[in-house]
Amino acid sequence: AIATDEYELMVIGYPTDEVKSYKELTDYVLEKIHTISGRFIVVGESFSGPIAVFLAAKNISGLIGIILVATFIRPPYFSFFKYLPWALIFKLARPLYWLRTKLSSSGTASILNAASIELQKVKPHVLAGRVKSAFTVDAGRALEETKIPVRYFRANYDVLVPAWNVKKILAVKPAVNVVRFNSQHYLQQSLPHDARQAIVQFFTEIKK
Repeated sequence: AIATDEYELMVIGYPTDEVKSYKELTDYVLEKIHTISGRFIVVGESFSGPIAVFLAAKNISGLIGIILVATFIRPPYFSFFKYLPWALIFKLARPLYWLRTKLSSSGTASILNAASIELQKVKPHVLAGRVKSAFTVDAGRALEETKIPVRYFRANYDVLVPAWNVKKILAVKPAVNVVRFNSQHYLQQSLPHDARQAIVQFFTEIKK
């Protein structure tokens, strides 16, 4: 859910200095959401999409739907990318986080800057570990076993998670409704108001 007068938002951050597998992170999030009372949804963005799917397949009390944002259920890109020196790449790329905010529109620069600051708190070897996990994950069976509603937010100009990832999801579960946004990969940061409205709409539809 999101932070409005009616909904509360829980943001779950992952450990920034320790590499954890998808299973370990799913258990980590599961422990956090057990404190939630009432009905809720899980929003899994990018790397976190498979975690949302794994949680959905567990039939958790109170969890009534998930939203997958610019994400995947199987490796999102060509498999040979997993062999790149990701720890070094992330270490060298840190100045680019700053440059990205300077090249963004004035309306979203502050939001992207905040996101970049948070990302830089994560150790390069941890980011590298997440990339490698993304290239070995398979949440297809979990999605197939999911009984609650699933919505997908697709960024039309996303080059990090190309469109074929949506096709893989629809091949497993054709009932997934796809909402499209005219943005790059960071759609929630680029179009926060549109994303918030779409999240609230989904929650309103399924909580009846």
